Amino acid sequence: MTYLTLEDIKRQCIIDESFTEDDDYLEALGDAAEDFVQAHINQSLDDVAADNAGDLPKSLKQAMLIMCDYLYDSRGSGETYQIPEAFYVLCKPYMHYTIL
Repeated sequence: MTYLTLEDIKRQCIIDESFTEDDDYLEALGDAAEDFVQAHINQSLDDVAADNAGDLPKSLKQAMLIMCDYLYDSRGSGETYQIPEAFYVLCKPYMHYTIL
């Protein structure tokens, strides 16, 4: 993970920091969330950070945390879940559109 920390993810998912059994899984979710946001906005997170004095905008970081929470809550349940609308709202200002 480049932009998230395990502590951020645990706080978002309401997981006590002393519970470490899922730490590797949560870090994998953090990697997946960063990849997913980057693909969704169609531009590099590093480029977005560079355009913002080296910091990733808080709204994109929150979108990644929402994705981590969504993935953690919906793991293995067999139920169909929908990505929270807030994810899309937070990402929208950073969408990079291409014209073909």
